[in-house]
Amino acid sequence: MQNRHPVDELADVRSEIRRLTEREQELRAYVLENPNDRRGQEHVAILGEQRRQRVDLRALADEVGASILDRFTTLATSIVVKLRERSSE
Repeated sequence: MQNRHPVDELADVRSEIRRLTEREQELRAYVLENPNDRRGQEHVAILGEQRRQRVDLRALADEVGASILDRFTTLATSIVVKLRERSSE
């Protein structure tokens, strides 16, 4: 759509991302539930396992002390753009 304000286009893009994410979840569920149907015309689904290690910061603070944990903790700042629909003016 031409001459669309960037804020409105951003809202459109986020809406499309939500829709695509929902569709991705549906398709992923199908692939997981149907092991005999994982070959398409152009792609093959290959399942793998991934492991992640996570640190429980609260438990670590309880164990070593919050002051020690604070010495090794950094703060990152980012800018967040939130959208809301305009009310009729």
